[in-house]
Amino acid sequence: MRLPDPRPFGNLLNLRIRQLLLFVVLVSTVLCLCAVQLWSRLMPPASMVDVRALAEKAPVVFRGRVVRVGSPGENSHHTIVLDSIATIEVDRLYRGKVPAESSIYFAYGGSPAGINGHYCVDFQPETYWLVFATNKGGRLELFDDCEGALAISSLLGSELSDAGWLAQMETDFLAGLSDGSSPARVLSIQRLGGLKLPSSRGALHRVIEKGINDESKWAIYAALRTGDVTVLPRVKELLSVGDHDWPERAISLELQNVTDGTAVPDLIAILDSAPGDLTRTSVLVALGEKLKDPRAVPRLAAHLSDLDRYARYDALDGLKNITREKACTLPRDWQEQDVEPQISRCKVWWEQVGKSRDWTQN
Repeated sequence: MRLPDPRPFGNLLNLRIRQLLLFVVLVSTVLCLCAVQLWSRLMPPASMVDVRALAEKAPVVFRGRVVRVGSPGENSHHTIVLDSIATIEVDRLYRGKVPAESSIYFAYGGSPAGINGHYCVDFQPETYWLVFATNKGGRLELFDDCEGALAISSLLGSELSDAGWLAQMETDFLAGLSDGSSPARVLSIQRLGGLKLPSSRGALHRVIEKGINDESKWAIYAALRTGDVTVLPRVKELLSVGDHDWPERAISLELQNVTDGTAVPDLIAILDSAPGDLTRTSVLVALGEKLKDPRAVPRLAAHLSDLDRYARYDALDGLKNITREKACTLPRDWQEQDVEPQISRCKVWWEQVGKSRDWTQN
C-alpha cells in the first residue's frame, strides 16, 4: 500500500502505524513545550527493533555489563538533557574495536519513549546491553540515541572461532533462552526476532511449544520475523480475540511483511476471523501489495465494505494491483475525496463482472 507523498493521506498503513507508535511515545510529547525542539520521530518499541540492520550499519557493536554511570564533568552536547557516561565491561565484541572496559556517552530523556523519539536509553549499573556505537569527536557515543542500545540477558553463548559476528550474536541470544528470569528470556526471544535468521526457528518453536504465555507469543512474533509462515495458524488463534495488547500488536504489524506465496490461505483465514482493524489492514497489504495473489481477490472485494477506512482503501489498492481494472484504480492526481467514490465504482465492477470470474488460480 504505497501512496504518493503529495497525496493528502500519505501512506495510510504508515499513518495507522504512526498512530500506534504515537500511543507508545505519548508520555513524552508534553516535553515539546521546551524552547529548543528536537527533530521529532516516532520510534518502534525496543521489542520490534531490527537488530541485524542496526548491527550492519553501526561501526562498533558489542555487549556487556554496565559497571557504573556518572557525569562526564564537561559541557553537555545536548540542549534539553544532560550528558551521562556509562562504563561497560565488554564481554563480547562483534564489530569494530573497543577496550575491555569502555566508556560510552549517552543522554536519557526520562522514559523508554525518550523525548520525541530521542534519548531512550537508560543505562543502569548491573544491567546488560547490546550496544551499537560510533566514535564522534574522539569519544564513543550511541549510533542512534534511541535504538543505540538494547537490553539483553546476562547469559553468553560459546565463542565461535570460525564464524562471523551474526552467527556469534545468534549464539549469544540463544543462550539467553535459558536465563532463569522470564523477562530476560523474553528479551532474548525479541532479539532473535530482530536478527531475522531462519536458523533460529527450531529454538523459537521449542519456546512456542512450552506454551508459557508471553514467551510463547513473543516467540511466534520472532518466528514470523524470520519468514516462518508455519506459525500463521497460531497467529490466527491469537488475533481472533483482537490486537489491542502486546505482543499481539507486534504480530499484527509483522503480517504486512509476509511474502511467501504458500501463506495466502492462512492469511485469508486470518483476514476472515480478525476483529482488529490493524490486523486486517496488515493482511490486506500483504495480499494486495506484497503477494498480489488472485486467490485473494474475492476477500479483497468483500473488504471494500469494511467498517475501517484504512481497510477499505487497502482493499481497493490491492484489487487495482491484482486485477488492473480501471474501476478499481484511483486517478493519477487523486485527492482524499476521490477514494470513497472509487470504492463504489469498484464495488459495481465486482458485482457485475468480477465475481463471475475464476480467481482460484495463482
